Amino acid sequence: MAKQVGGLRQLFLEELQDLFDAEKQLVRALPKMAKSATDTELESAFREHLEVTRGQVERLEQIFESMDSRARSTPCRGMKGIVEEGAEIMGEGRGERLLDSAIAASGRKVEHYEMMGYEAARSIAQQLGMREAAQLLQETLREEMQADRQLAQISKRLLKESGRRSMEAGSETRRATRKSSRGRTTQPKRAARSTSRTSSRS
Repeated sequence: MAKQVGGLRQLFLEELQDLFDAEKQLVRALPKMAKSATDTELESAFREHLEVTRGQVERLEQIFESMDSRARSTPCRGMKGIVEEGAEIMGEGRGERLLDSAIAASGRKVEHYEMMGYEAARSIAQQLGMREAAQLLQETLREEMQADRQLAQISKRLLKESGRRSMEAGSETRRATRKSSRGRTTQPKRAARSTSRTSSRS
């Protein structure tokens, strides 16, 4: 039984170290995401979550301290992949609304990854009887869920606006095409009339 608890405790530490690295990666990535966003609400959401993320790092440090363990991280490859994918999206040439929609989607991927990580860590803490750690992890989990809901609402609005603008642009193109085709059909008629008048005079 002691070995099982020891193994569970080690697993918990590894989960914390993974989350610690993930959060530190986000502290670096969120300012770039905010800067790339052209929508003011989306930019604000990222900047606000940056402050929340810093608080989440502090909570993890509290849990490490309660376990008499040094707060350290192990490379979180999952978060690294999501962040790198987000960086690629920000570097692509898209229209403002499409870019914002893509960045918001990338942000939601981050939140979902974190939600699963914190849920797993909280469950282990509960199994170990670490009530304070479980409560701290639950608090962070609630914040991640709230951030995801906020990004989902923003993303929905951005997609609607992008779709409306695409439809408007399509309508403008069709109107321009009709005008152009009308101009081409009237010119031969005028030329024919001119030729007819010249023939009758002669």
